[in-house]
Amino acid sequence: MIFDQFTPQMLDFLAENHIRNSKPWYEEHKELCRTLAIEPFYQLTELMAPTMLEIDPQLVVIPYKALSRVRRDNRFTKNKDLYRDHLWLTFRHPKKHLSDSLCYYFEVEQEGWGYGIGYYAIPSNIREEYRQMILNHDIHYLAARKALAETPDFTMYGDCYKRPPYPDAPEEDQIWLNRKNIGVSFFSEDHTALFDGTFYDIMIDNIKRIAPFYYFLRTAEERVRRQ
Repeated sequence: MIFDQFTPQMLDFLAENHIRNSKPWYEEHKELCRTLAIEPFYQLTELMAPTMLEIDPQLVVIPYKALSRVRRDNRFTKNKDLYRDHLWLTFRHPKKHLSDSLCYYFEVEQEGWGYGIGYYAIPSNIREEYRQMILNHDIHYLAARKALAETPDFTMYGDCYKRPPYPDAPEEDQIWLNRKNIGVSFFSEDHTALFDGTFYDIMIDNIKRIAPFYYFLRTAEERVRRQ
């Protein structure tokens, strides 16, 4: 299908709102923000919801909970900008079920757009659990590795240690073991497919194909929680 609700005007508005950094200006243009930016993301969330729930029925797919805020919480940061120039969706578990650091995401930035699976601020015990799954070639890890190899649109990301924690492990496992945080992402600096709407079917197909990577990380956390 074609999803053509994202426009260059959305990015222009978000950039101007960010540069002006003015609450009165934002309040004056709040309805325009909703029309250009918030509503398209809400519509995308509703379209993606059946796929996300097929992957994991416990993912939160309520649009206003999935979408990031335009207004930044700058109370505890040195950056005191009031507004973002980009927005993103996250599909994650409620905190009472799993950490909300593990998620599927979709983002639109001034520099490009993309989607993937991320696990941010991974607790050390969960990191150690999925490392043991890698070292033991657990079936969930092997499925995740196969899915990544067969979905070339995605690349793995995450800061690496200067000294590999398991230097004697097989080479094909090192890229997985040597990560402080871990995720897979697609990112394009070309907004053409985003604005003409042709991105949607390809994205949904990729999201389904990479699901074993999500299950691998979810299983690691579930095992730790049962201990």
